[in-house]
Amino acid sequence: MNSPDLKAKAIPYRPRRAALNWVDYLVIAATALTFTVVVVANKPHAARAETRSTIIPADELPSQDAGLANQAGLIKARIGLALAGR
Repeated sequence: MNSPDLKAKAIPYRPRRAALNWVDYLVIAATALTFTVVVVANKPHAARAETRSTIIPADELPSQDAGLANQAGLIKARIGLALAGR
């Protein structure tokens, strides 16, 4: 059964590499720090609370009436300028 072609070969021992090295830990730390900075910069809870407090009630809004209805001559003049410019 022992043939001359089947010789036992010595396999050199190679120690296993650590699962994570220091560069991997640096990358993980940088990712966590970046995520934290983005979350703090956006402040999702503070932004929601801030938008609720800055709503202006309708009675405090400035009037949207420009008063052109009371000045018919001004409207006619603007129409005349628009027609003259053609």
